[in-house]
Amino acid sequence: MRKKNVLSVMLSLLMVFTFLSSASAEVVEDPKEDLISALPDSTYANEVELDNQLKEMGFNSEEISGMPIDLKREISSKKGKKAILQKIDSIDLNQNKGNELNPDQFGITGLVPTPILSGYAVYSGTSNNGKESIYQVYATYYWDGNPEVYLTDTLAMAWKEAAVPTGTANGQHTLVDSIGSRSYSSPVQTQKVSGTAWNVDIKYAGVSGVQSGWGRQELRYLTSLRGTTTAIEVGYSHRTVPAFVTAVSLNFGYISFSGVGQFSYGNRFTFIL
Repeated sequence: MRKKNVLSVMLSLLMVFTFLSSASAEVVEDPKEDLISALPDSTYANEVELDNQLKEMGFNSEEISGMPIDLKREISSKKGKKAILQKIDSIDLNQNKGNELNPDQFGITGLVPTPILSGYAVYSGTSNNGKESIYQVYATYYWDGNPEVYLTDTLAMAWKEAAVPTGTANGQHTLVDSIGSRSYSSPVQTQKVSGTAWNVDIKYAGVSGVQSGWGRQELRYLTSLRGTTTAIEVGYSHRTVPAFVTAVSLNFGYISFSGVGQFSYGNRFTFIL
């Protein structure tokens, strides 16, 4: 009887030890890793499916409604969660001084067509054995009216020193008119460690056409920087005179355009890593 009691106690202790060992070995999942899986076959998904996917990833209705369908497909094709971006200010890239733009100049009144700029960042996990956080960062533009000139514009994005660009950047321009929706690739014009710029081929839009587009760059940050605030700058130069070339300068966190016959616009956005 005493042997039975000893055996029972030993078994109980073994069970307790096993439970404690398994509990201590359990890995607590980082909430940042609770990512939304990529939408299968996003190329063929309808717009309702794409919108639902973006809502799951954290985009709100206003953001989604302003996106061309090709951008919705692009974002939905990769797993991730949207980072919250805070717009800091509108900046005058022509003057290189960060002055605020006049509301008329920035298209708020709707009197003069101008590109409305936005920035998005989607966290998509870690790499290098958890040492780096991966973000897909997007610069977007949307014309609030038909551009008066149809030449080659420049879209640009710059980031702070902590970011390291990886992979191949891509971009797209979309025209929607009475014929339907048509998309065109926006090739990379300039790519540096501090930023990326794309050529945007503005199309003749007729009376009711709508033009918009985007550029994407993958950025990586050390995971030791989590909780800190970083920033991106989005810039756009609209060419108004043919036969000239717009020069773009990309520095860490700063974009400037130069050249005859162009108007430039910009916004800065911050987000928490």
